[in-house]
Amino acid sequence: MENHEFLIENNQVIANLTGSLQGEAAAQLRATLLTYIADGYNSFTVDFSHVSNIDSTGLGILVTIQKRALQSGGSITIQGLHGTVKTAFDRTRLSKAFTIADAEHAVA
Repeated sequence: MENHEFLIENNQVIANLTGSLQGEAAAQLRATLLTYIADGYNSFTVDFSHVSNIDSTGLGILVTIQKRALQSGGSITIQGLHGTVKTAFDRTRLSKAFTIADAEHAVA
């Protein structure tokens, strides 16, 4: 089980992710974020500063969450992209589909 941390600040969910966002870990993240949406939250910041890997499942979950957030008038911001995770976003063109915050604004 990955050690993700979820904070709520100014009615925004901040997800500080850790480890690998693949398979079961990605499915658990999806369930958690969908619960926040069901509870009325629609604004998310997802920090990838401490994520080492992401696969198509992880990327697909982010697209799902973004779609749900946008449907309810919210948004999702991605920050802290680096290494193979940034490469995955760039290769799939998701870096164009999401709002990407500058690395220097990433939460450590």
